[in-house]
Amino acid sequence: MNLPSSNWNVTDIELNFTDIKQEREIKIIEHNATDFETLSSSIRALGVQINISEPTTIFGVYIFGAVTSDFETESIYVQINGYDSGPDEPNDVIYGSTSLNASKTLGWHLQSFDEGIPLDPGQYYLVVNGIDYPDFGNLNFLWFFNDESPNFPNLYIAYYYRLFATWAWRSATQGKPFLYKIIQRVNRTYAPENINMTAEIGGISYPILNGTELGTGNLKENGLNFSPNEEKFYISINTNQSVKLFFNLSYKIGIKKQFLSTGSASIKENENVNWTLTPEITRISQNYSVKFNYPSSWYDLNVFRDGLNITSQIVIDTTYNFIHIPNNTIVNGASWLITTKSPNIDVTLDVPITEYGPNEILYFYIDPPIKLGNYTIFLIDSKGNEVENDISEITTKNSSRIEFTYTLTSKPSEGTYKAFIFWNNATNAGVTTQTFEITMPFVLDPILVLLIVTIIILAGISGFTTYKALKRTKRIHEEHRQSIFNKYMDILNLDYLLIVEKISGVNVYDQVLAGKTMNATLISGFLQAIQSFGIDLTGSEAQSQMVKLEYQDSKILMSEFKDFRLTLIMKENPSQDFLRSIELLSYDINERFGESLKKFDGEISQFEGIKDLVEKRLPISLIYPLKLEERTEIKLKPEEKNIIKRAHDVMKVRNANYFFVSNLMSKERGFQVKEAELILKLIEKNIFQPIQ
Repeated sequence: MNLPSSNWNVTDIELNFTDIKQEREIKIIEHNATDFETLSSSIRALGVQINISEPTTIFGVYIFGAVTSDFETESIYVQINGYDSGPDEPNDVIYGSTSLNASKTLGWHLQSFDEGIPLDPGQYYLVVNGIDYPDFGNLNFLWFFNDESPNFPNLYIAYYYRLFATWAWRSATQGKPFLYKIIQRVNRTYAPENINMTAEIGGISYPILNGTELGTGNLKENGLNFSPNEEKFYISINTNQSVKLFFNLSYKIGIKKQFLSTGSASIKENENVNWTLTPEITRISQNYSVKFNYPSSWYDLNVFRDGLNITSQIVIDTTYNFIHIPNNTIVNGASWLITTKSPNIDVTLDVPITEYGPNEILYFYIDPPIKLGNYTIFLIDSKGNEVENDISEITTKNSSRIEFTYTLTSKPSEGTYKAFIFWNNATNAGVTTQTFEITMPFVLDPILVLLIVTIIILAGISGFTTYKALKRTKRIHEEHRQSIFNKYMDILNLDYLLIVEKISGVNVYDQVLAGKTMNATLISGFLQAIQSFGIDLTGSEAQSQMVKLEYQDSKILMSEFKDFRLTLIMKENPSQDFLRSIELLSYDINERFGESLKKFDGEISQFEGIKDLVEKRLPISLIYPLKLEERTEIKLKPEEKNIIKRAHDVMKVRNANYFFVSNLMSKERGFQVKEAELILKLIEKNIFQPIQ
């Protein structure tokens, strides 16, 4: 039986046998040669007795002999004749015949009866008949016999010759039968249990039971779970008989194979876990179904085929926790989606202290759940920046509690820190959070005291004008610092960028920055449909207009400019600097590609240069991992060399050939404008190169 592939298991088998009968066999009557008789012009036919004890079909005979010269055999026949019990000679009834097959080589020669000759129990004659052969000449056919120790000495042989001008069968004698073997099938019907009929599957013999009628039987076995380990599934049928049997067989087998399905889990604080699976289901037979076992903790299951909810067409067994997708719902080439939910598994924490100061070690303990799995821990500071992460796998060897520690800097961000403790295995997940308060003791900085004294002294001398100059300088410095900070934060907030030709709605350029695949066509259509709803106008010019809308947790910006629309999806609202950069980017795109967009014909390859314009206005390279390219021809400042050395150290510690911008920022000093500017300059000089 053919299987789809070698890694399918046979689970159920049903065999139904009919017409269990004996197969053809070769029955040897006489095989030792001692002498021969000659078929010639004087003896035109030779015959030997055949005894049939039960209904039998003869498909051929072997006779032992040879011819002495070449001849045409069309008029010489080998045939089965009736038996005349009076003189023990052949009679004129012919049950079947075939042309003689013989050669000059002495040996066994097969005479085949293609249709088979059915014979009832009784006596018959095997005859080599040359009665109608026109002229024997030198032709002689030698048929050997055994007259010394025959197997069946009581068998008669007869000769056909002429006596007193009359041709007839004569001289029937016993004791020296001609050599012959019969290819026969005895028309005997068997009951399986009477002949110990079994089916061998995987080295185990299963008995075949008798059917309702003689010659029928059946075998039905469920729950086998047998793996043939090849595409052919062989079953050996055995009996205790010394002859082969034949039978008709109909069969039905159940086979199964485990498939892996890709999927994901969305784990959010104070929400149930949402599971999404995308199995590939391809029909492999006319009767094919899929059983999907799911954990008892899952609920609210839904099955989608090509986006259509077909849950009502399938079976969801909540007692034994499985989905059965029946045969009539499976369509080749369809896309499948299974969604479900599970409770958020709580993680037990032991938190001795929740308030910390500078240089202290923040710590807590985690008691693992009963099931094994993985922990992923994130510590977020008061500004929303990730300051530490840890991934631990819970196995049977390390199922004890886990300790998490983080050493605060001398100047940590003051405020509330939050730890996210995610746990998951293949079927369950959850998240627990814990907050910590970080406070800074009040200490009057000596430099600040000196500065205050100096200001007081100078105030009397410089007066109000000097005061305004200092205030203006401070404002410019703060604005510059804020601009650099905004440039970093805006890029880190950017998830997706899309540019669409307005008339056709075709996207001419898109870039995913959040690490997940997005359907540009779907997003473009969605934004087109809701553009007129819930729009917050954020800017307007003669040739462009920028609008903002919010959807779920995303901020969506759309900049309309002549023949195209520029759309950005962000986590948080951007700064004014970023909005200005988008406006400048729109002008750049129009200047370089305006004519192409106006005459747009559907060919988007001509807009590949938009990528360079985006990099010019938005430092997207800050998001990507960076590699270090040594440039000896470029003269570097000491502070730039210091940043490069820091990159070398990071890659060495992490044993990697890349690093992230966040790796270079000093955790002790926090975000430093000078360091941020240096990193941007090194990116501009192609010494730090993004890996996209």
